[in-house]
Amino acid sequence: METKSHAIHVEGIPTITTASEHVHHHLNDIEQGNEAILLRIDTTGGEKGETGSIRLAKDGHTVLIPQPSDDPNDPLNWSWRKKHIILFIVALSAFCGDFGSGAGISTIVLQGAEWDMSPNDVNYAGNLNVIMLGIGGLFWIPFIYFWGRAPVLFWTQVAGTLFTLGCALTTNFTTFYGLRAMMGFTLTACQTIGLSYIKDMFFFHEHARKIGLWAALFLLSPYCGPLFGNFIIAGTGQWRIVFWLVFAVCCVDLVLIVSFADESWYRRDIPVADQPARGTRLLRLVGVWQIRVHDGYFLPVLTACHRLLAVFILPVMVPTMIYYALSFMWAVGINITSSILLETPASLGGYGFSPRAVGYIYLTPIVAVTLGELFGHHFNDHLAARYIRSHGGIFRPEARLPTNFLAATFMIPGLIIVGQALQRHLHYAAIVLGWGMYVFGVMIASVAVTAYALDCYPQGSGEVSAFINFARVGGGFAVGYFQQPWGAAQGYGVSFGIQAAIVAGAVGVLTVLYLCGERMRKGGRQLRFKGVA
Repeated sequence: METKSHAIHVEGIPTITTASEHVHHHLNDIEQGNEAILLRIDTTGGEKGETGSIRLAKDGHTVLIPQPSDDPNDPLNWSWRKKHIILFIVALSAFCGDFGSGAGISTIVLQGAEWDMSPNDVNYAGNLNVIMLGIGGLFWIPFIYFWGRAPVLFWTQVAGTLFTLGCALTTNFTTFYGLRAMMGFTLTACQTIGLSYIKDMFFFHEHARKIGLWAALFLLSPYCGPLFGNFIIAGTGQWRIVFWLVFAVCCVDLVLIVSFADESWYRRDIPVADQPARGTRLLRLVGVWQIRVHDGYFLPVLTACHRLLAVFILPVMVPTMIYYALSFMWAVGINITSSILLETPASLGGYGFSPRAVGYIYLTPIVAVTLGELFGHHFNDHLAARYIRSHGGIFRPEARLPTNFLAATFMIPGLIIVGQALQRHLHYAAIVLGWGMYVFGVMIASVAVTAYALDCYPQGSGEVSAFINFARVGGGFAVGYFQQPWGAAQGYGVSFGIQAAIVAGAVGVLTVLYLCGERMRKGGRQLRFKGVA
């Protein structure tokens, strides 16, 4: 049988389209129903290898999802350089949110002395900052559909940078308390809209790796903040310099946004010839272009807001949030209360660490996140490829979840080890080991569960990311209020042991998703939003 092939230039790599008089694969074959997709075609064996009009990646087997247009303005067709610069900018913007949040952890002792407050009371500003990271993540999502990705990225960073400046200049706790809340509310935007950028710019088979790069940078941030903050305080004895550092990082990110960021919203349901002229990049960045072409291209405000509810009530969403909250909340809780736990004087049963020593301890989660990204960067793709090969080229979202079972084998013993170390006052190496194990598990679980939720509801990328983020910080916000008193009252061996048991309970929720997730999605309604591929 005679088959003709020709190369098409997409996203800087050659892709293949084949045409044959007997076509066995068409565009309609990609969607298999219930979010199962045809992701691999065997092109090495006669008629079985005929791909029809389906475009493949450069390996000649992987189906490009979504199928790219021939429009150079299509974000899928942007150059590799442009895509990855924007990915880095979005990740750095996400980094700023938790970096500013975590940096405040190192300052509470000095702030308490200045304002005549206990460190635990000063820490309430940090707790509020954390919950505003979750609330802000939900608030900004409708804006990316009725106004666009780029203006939300730009204006939230501008506002967050100014609120950070205020934190560095303030002289009283009341003002600081309010500014910390607004920092979290604005700088959280890219912790949620980042997933939309990834889905806009990259093909399905690239998602897990790009999510890993994006997530790794902002999951490093809550630990980089205390790391640098403690070193600054140890060297200068001044807490405001810590916030000047956060302000400087925000300014660097803002310069990169102005220099390189762009709008990635693209309507694939509109023919190339009917796409509106894109105008200049700076007009797209500040939101002027979006206002000019809004009617018929962006969503109405009420429709954009309704999407949040539409995604939230879908069958798999709430169980996924419960699993992630119960697994991740202890990471936020430990981070918020670490200065109290580690700097308590030895005479009172603590470790009596200096700020500099606490700074060094924070190398533990940073190394753990890095190792988690290096491991998951390849392991998630390996699992997906193995599943696809054994299921005739078909991929289903539940193929992502085995990574989370593996993560639990690190998280559960890690929490137990930390608790026993604090309870029995073991050598700090035990804290390093346990904390590192737990954070390593959190890192690989975070990427897998985010990819799973996106695979389940690909048309709701922004909403999925916002709810996952809210689950992450919502639970952690609560832990910040009771972590230290709970451990002091019942013993850290008991409190961390119960936390480990709760993570084990979360594995039960994960098991339900793994075994029943496909049936649960089938029982719910399909997510289909106008204008979203």
